[in-house]
Amino acid sequence: MQLQDETSNIIIQIQEECKIVIDLTQLRREHYNVLSKQKKDQAVQMLGPNPQFDDFKRVSLEMGTTIKNLKRWLQSGTERKKGCGRKKLNPYAEKQLIEWVIERVQQTGKKISRQELRGKALELFKNQHFCASKGFLDKFVKSYQLKHRMKEILQSIGKLNNKNSSSKKQKQISTKIEEELQAETVKKEEIDIKIENLTIEPNKSCSAFQIQ
Repeated sequence: MQLQDETSNIIIQIQEECKIVIDLTQLRREHYNVLSKQKKDQAVQMLGPNPQFDDFKRVSLEMGTTIKNLKRWLQSGTERKKGCGRKKLNPYAEKQLIEWVIERVQQTGKKISRQELRGKALELFKNQHFCASKGFLDKFVKSYQLKHRMKEILQSIGKLNNKNSSSKKQKQISTKIEEELQAETVKKEEIDIKIENLTIEPNKSCSAFQIQ
Protein backbone atom coordinates (compact mmCIF):
# COMPACT_ATOMS: atom_id res chain seq x y z
CA MET A 1 0.00 0.00 0.00
CA GLN A 2 2.81 2.40 0.85
CA LEU A 3 4.50 1.72 -2.51
CA GLN A 4 1.25 2.41 -4.34
CA ASP A 5 0.77 5.67 -2.45
CA GLU A 6 4.35 6.77 -3.20
CA THR A 7 4.05 5.92 -6.89
CA SER A 8 0.71 7.73 -7.12
CA ASN A 9 2.22 10.80 -5.45
CA ILE A 10 5.15 10.72 -7.87
CA ILE A 11 2.77 10.45 -10.83
CA ILE A 12 0.73 13.42 -9.56
CA GLN A 13 3.91 15.45 -9.08
CA ILE A 14 5.11 14.65 -12.61
CA GLN A 15 1.71 15.62 -14.05
CA GLU A 16 1.80 18.95 -12.22
CA GLU A 17 5.33 19.65 -13.46
CA CYS A 18 4.25 18.85 -17.01
CA LYS A 19 1.36 21.30 -16.67
CA ILE A 20 3.78 24.00 -15.51
CA VAL A 21 6.04 23.35 -18.51
CA ILE A 22 3.07 23.55 -20.89
CA ASP A 23 1.92 26.80 -19.31
CA LEU A 24 5.43 28.28 -19.65
CA THR A 25 5.60 27.37 -23.34
CA GLN A 26 2.29 29.12 -23.95
CA LEU A 27 3.53 32.37 -22.43
CA ARG A 28 4.49 35.13 -24.85
CA ARG A 29 6.80 38.03 -24.31
CA GLU A 30 4.87 41.24 -23.80
CA HIS A 31 5.57 44.40 -25.79
CA TYR A 32 8.37 46.40 -24.17
CA ASN A 33 7.38 50.03 -23.72
CA VAL A 34 10.28 52.51 -23.86
CA LEU A 35 9.63 55.69 -21.87
CA SER A 36 11.32 59.04 -22.31
CA LYS A 37 13.17 60.73 -19.45
CA GLN A 38 10.24 63.08 -18.93
CA LYS A 39 7.85 60.14 -18.54
CA LYS A 40 10.26 58.40 -16.16
CA ASP A 41 10.47 61.51 -13.96
CA GLN A 42 6.69 61.72 -14.00
CA ALA A 43 6.42 58.08 -12.89
CA VAL A 44 8.84 58.67 -10.00
CA GLN A 45 6.83 61.72 -8.88
CA MET A 46 3.63 59.67 -8.99
CA LEU A 47 5.18 57.11 -6.62
CA GLY A 48 5.70 59.67 -3.88
CA PRO A 49 8.27 59.73 -1.05
CA ASN A 50 7.50 56.36 0.60
CA PRO A 51 5.76 54.20 -2.00
CA GLN A 52 4.13 50.90 -1.10
CA PHE A 53 3.58 47.87 -3.33
CA ASP A 54 0.11 49.11 -4.33
CA ASP A 55 1.65 52.41 -5.44
CA PHE A 56 4.18 50.60 -7.63
CA LYS A 57 1.42 48.46 -9.11
CA ARG A 58 -0.82 51.47 -9.83
CA VAL A 59 1.93 53.54 -11.46
CA SER A 60 3.19 50.59 -13.52
CA LEU A 61 -0.29 50.11 -14.98
CA GLU A 62 -0.79 53.82 -15.66
CA MET A 63 2.64 54.40 -17.24
CA GLY A 64 2.90 51.06 -19.04
CA THR A 65 6.14 49.87 -17.45
CA THR A 66 7.32 47.25 -14.96
CA ILE A 67 7.64 47.51 -11.19
CA LYS A 68 11.31 46.55 -11.55
CA ASN A 69 11.94 49.63 -13.71
CA LEU A 70 10.13 51.87 -11.24
CA LYS A 71 12.26 50.62 -8.36
CA ARG A 72 15.45 51.14 -10.37
CA TRP A 73 14.49 54.69 -11.35
CA LEU A 74 13.59 55.50 -7.76
CA GLN A 75 16.93 54.23 -6.42
CA SER A 76 19.41 55.06 -9.21
CA GLY A 77 17.68 57.92 -11.03
CA THR A 78 16.17 58.21 -14.49
CA GLU A 79 19.35 59.24 -16.33
CA ARG A 80 20.46 56.73 -18.96
CA LYS A 81 23.87 55.27 -18.13
CA LYS A 82 26.72 55.62 -20.60
CA GLY A 83 27.42 52.50 -22.60
CA CYS A 84 23.82 51.27 -22.42
CA GLY A 85 21.99 50.04 -25.48
CA ARG A 86 22.88 47.60 -28.20
CA LYS A 87 26.53 47.61 -29.24
CA LYS A 88 27.56 47.73 -32.88
CA LEU A 89 28.37 44.32 -34.29
CA ASN A 90 31.44 45.44 -36.25
CA PRO A 91 32.26 49.18 -36.26
CA TYR A 92 35.23 48.68 -38.59
CA ALA A 93 33.03 46.91 -41.16
CA GLU A 94 30.47 49.73 -40.94
CA LYS A 95 33.22 52.26 -41.62
CA GLN A 96 34.37 50.25 -44.65
CA LEU A 97 30.77 50.03 -45.88
CA ILE A 98 30.15 53.79 -45.75
CA GLU A 99 33.48 54.44 -47.49
CA TRP A 100 32.53 51.95 -50.21
CA VAL A 101 29.16 53.67 -50.71
CA ILE A 102 30.81 57.09 -51.17
CA GLU A 103 33.40 55.76 -53.63
CA ARG A 104 30.79 53.79 -55.55
CA VAL A 105 28.49 56.79 -55.99
CA GLN A 106 31.40 58.97 -57.11
CA GLN A 107 32.54 56.39 -59.68
CA THR A 108 29.18 55.37 -61.14
CA GLY A 109 27.26 58.63 -60.69
CA LYS A 110 24.25 56.64 -59.47
CA LYS A 111 22.62 55.93 -56.14
CA ILE A 112 23.26 52.63 -54.36
CA SER A 113 20.30 50.26 -54.21
CA ARG A 114 19.32 48.32 -51.10
CA GLN A 115 20.26 45.05 -52.78
CA GLU A 116 23.79 46.30 -53.54
CA LEU A 117 24.16 47.66 -50.01
CA ARG A 118 23.06 44.36 -48.47
CA GLY A 119 25.43 42.32 -50.64
CA LYS A 120 28.42 44.49 -49.74
CA ALA A 121 27.49 44.40 -46.03
CA LEU A 122 27.44 40.59 -46.05
CA GLU A 123 30.81 40.61 -47.79
CA LEU A 124 32.43 42.98 -45.27
CA PHE A 125 30.96 41.72 -41.99
CA LYS A 126 31.84 38.04 -42.58
CA ASN A 127 29.66 36.79 -39.74
CA GLN A 128 27.42 33.73 -40.01
CA HIS A 129 24.90 35.26 -37.58
CA PHE A 130 24.71 38.52 -39.55
CA CYS A 131 22.08 38.56 -42.30
CA ALA A 132 21.95 42.31 -43.15
CA SER A 133 18.25 42.46 -42.37
CA LYS A 134 15.85 45.24 -43.33
CA GLY A 135 16.11 46.66 -39.80
CA PHE A 136 19.90 46.88 -40.05
CA LEU A 137 19.75 48.56 -43.46
CA ASP A 138 17.11 51.07 -42.30
CA LYS A 139 19.17 51.97 -39.24
CA PHE A 140 22.40 52.19 -41.26
CA VAL A 141 20.85 54.47 -43.89
CA LYS A 142 19.31 56.70 -41.22
CA SER A 143 22.34 56.93 -38.90
CA TYR A 144 24.78 57.79 -41.70
CA GLN A 145 22.24 59.92 -43.65
CA LEU A 146 23.00 58.00 -46.84
CA LYS A 147 20.21 59.55 -48.91
CA HIS A 148 21.41 63.07 -48.16
CA ARG A 149 25.06 62.13 -48.73
CA MET A 150 24.40 60.45 -52.06
CA LYS A 151 22.35 63.45 -53.19
CA GLU A 152 25.19 65.85 -52.29
CA ILE A 153 27.75 63.69 -54.13
CA LEU A 154 25.60 63.54 -57.27
CA GLN A 155 25.07 67.30 -57.16
CA SER A 156 28.82 67.93 -56.81
CA ILE A 157 29.51 65.64 -59.78
CA GLY A 158 26.79 67.33 -61.84
CA LYS A 159 24.68 64.23 -62.41
CA LEU A 160 21.67 65.37 -60.44
CA ASN A 161 21.47 68.92 -61.86
CA ASN A 162 21.19 67.71 -65.47
CA LYS A 163 18.23 65.54 -64.61
CA ASN A 164 16.54 68.34 -62.73
CA SER A 165 17.11 70.85 -65.53
CA SER A 166 15.76 68.46 -68.18
CA SER A 167 12.70 67.72 -66.08
CA LYS A 168 12.13 71.46 -65.57
CA LYS A 169 12.35 72.07 -69.32
CA GLN A 170 9.85 69.30 -69.99
CA LYS A 171 7.47 70.80 -67.45
CA GLN A 172 7.82 74.25 -69.02
CA ILE A 173 7.12 72.86 -72.50
CA SER A 174 4.07 70.94 -71.28
CA THR A 175 2.69 74.03 -69.52
CA LYS A 176 3.15 76.13 -72.69
CA ILE A 177 1.31 73.53 -74.76
CA GLU A 178 -1.54 73.45 -72.25
CA GLU A 179 -1.80 77.26 -72.27
CA GLU A 180 -1.90 77.33 -76.08
CA LEU A 181 -4.61 74.67 -76.17
CA GLN A 182 -6.66 76.58 -73.61
CA ALA A 183 -6.30 79.80 -75.63
CA GLU A 184 -7.46 78.00 -78.80
CA THR A 185 -10.50 76.55 -77.07
CA VAL A 186 -11.42 80.00 -75.73
CA LYS A 187 -11.17 81.49 -79.23
CA LYS A 188 -13.35 78.73 -80.67
CA GLU A 189 -15.96 79.31 -77.99
CA GLU A 190 -16.00 83.06 -78.73
CA ILE A 191 -16.42 82.40 -82.47
CA ASP A 192 -19.28 79.97 -81.81
CA ILE A 193 -21.03 82.54 -79.61
CA LYS A 194 -20.73 85.21 -82.34
CA ILE A 195 -22.15 82.83 -84.94
CA GLU A 196 -25.10 82.00 -82.68
CA ASN A 197 -25.81 85.72 -82.16
CA LEU A 198 -25.78 86.34 -85.92
CA THR A 199 -28.27 83.54 -86.55
CA ILE A 200 -30.60 84.66 -83.75
CA GLU A 201 -30.80 88.42 -84.65
CA PRO A 202 -32.48 88.11 -88.12
CA ASN A 203 -35.08 85.72 -86.73
CA LYS A 204 -35.96 88.25 -84.06
CA SER A 205 -36.38 91.05 -86.65
CA CYS A 206 -38.60 88.89 -88.88
CA SER A 207 -40.86 87.93 -86.02
CA ALA A 208 -41.16 91.56 -84.97
CA PHE A 209 -42.10 92.61 -88.54
CA GLN A 210 -44.82 89.95 -88.79
CA ILE A 211 -46.40 91.08 -85.52
CA GLN A 212 -46.66 94.66 -86.74
